[in-house]
Amino acid sequence: MIELRIDELAAVLRARLVPSTRSGATPGASPTVTQVMTDSRVPSDGPAIFFALRTPRADGHAHVASAAAAGAVVAVVEDESATDAAAPVLARLVVDDAWSALGRLGRHVADEVGCRVVAVTGSYGKTTVKDLAAAAFGCDRTVAASHGSFNNELGVPLTLLGVTRGVEVLIAEAGARNAGDIDLLGALLRPDIAIVTAVGPVHLETFGDEEGVASEKSRLVAALRSTGTAVLNADDPRVAGMASLAPRAVTVSAAGGAADLSAHDVRIDDAGRVRATVATPWGEVAVALPIPGAHHLTNALLALAAAGVDGVDIVRAAAAMSTARTSPSRAALHRVAGVTVLDDAYNASPPTMLGALRTLASLPSSGRRWAVLGLMAELGPGAHDEHVAVGRACTDGIDELVVVGDAAEGIAEGAAAGGLGPRIHRVDDHAGAAALLASAVGQGDVVLFKASRVATLDVAAATLLADLGAREGATA
Repeated sequence: MIELRIDELAAVLRARLVPSTRSGATPGASPTVTQVMTDSRVPSDGPAIFFALRTPRADGHAHVASAAAAGAVVAVVEDESATDAAAPVLARLVVDDAWSALGRLGRHVADEVGCRVVAVTGSYGKTTVKDLAAAAFGCDRTVAASHGSFNNELGVPLTLLGVTRGVEVLIAEAGARNAGDIDLLGALLRPDIAIVTAVGPVHLETFGDEEGVASEKSRLVAALRSTGTAVLNADDPRVAGMASLAPRAVTVSAAGGAADLSAHDVRIDDAGRVRATVATPWGEVAVALPIPGAHHLTNALLALAAAGVDGVDIVRAAAAMSTARTSPSRAALHRVAGVTVLDDAYNASPPTMLGALRTLASLPSSGRRWAVLGLMAELGPGAHDEHVAVGRACTDGIDELVVVGDAAEGIAEGAAAGGLGPRIHRVDDHAGAAALLASAVGQGDVVLFKASRVATLDVAAATLLADLGAREGATA
């Protein structure tokens, strides 16, 4: 975060500044803060401002003293009487709503730095697009990007607050679980470029159907600045239809359809990574993805289009994307002890599950192909049918299926109906999956891990990789 004095913070947050009686500090002293804290258990590496946020599980007002011990010098509170008066902070800033104050400070920091904002939303692909866009812009811009999947009412303000002076472009995700979430996040981000990846059957228990999802995602396009540009996936009709909401729109097509950026000569190498030639408004360019999966070509085109819109040389942008580092457990390919592990366990929806299975089937193998699959969360009333459909897809090119947890039983049902039968293995949790694989996986095998985050299959993937590493070390 940029350096701010306490009196400046009070003005930005529209707060009443209450100096600590213990420290004897006065408003005129106005020491500076350089960090933001929302979790008193995480020490700060500089003088910090602590936001006492209230959530259904905790009340930050009860942790002001521990935040001070961890590096906070000022606390933002809603109720002065609910905090320990002896907590060794220099001052309290009393506000009506600490959550709103957090967002207000984030927006102030971005305005002070003056960076352009690229915001990404969609039912899936957000983090991969963010990672690829960070690489594409980073070839000739100073870039900041949201950490992991910081895309909610806490993650977006923290992303804004992480901007430092000299940053030219901020790339941030915007997610939605409830109606109105994108309006809130869009107002904070005020994007110059809004990217929409796709609309799919995600969070249907909240939005009802995919039309409801599309309506919510379109709010990011509506939040564009008056000079802004929407970058849209033309292969998804619901996303393409959002162009009418934007001052300007640029479209992409991985399927070679009519769009501003359109891929052709698409091919896949032995590691499952896409290579393609892309026609763009700025000339033709070769694109090579750093991760496996044909479905990621759309993500690459969206990132490339955003960079091109902002004036980045697309040849340099494409080259930077080809070596981009993506976030953990998102199509991460590992080869250890003769075994290939595809860790795509961070999240899952029906389209991304099917895409991952196609990638697994395309990877070279002298052994067996294992699909380790778990729950796809928040699909609403049709969840069981969606899991069954994924199970049926497992009968094409998959040798062994591990279904993790009772909530994913529909996958086993679909696979059984498709004839996979005795090659279906049911386990209770990620530990059971790891134990099964440790003894069953052999050289030449390929193993895919895919599920929603709640299934924690990333832990199973890490455990298998550690076992394989030990196996490799023992034979070295």
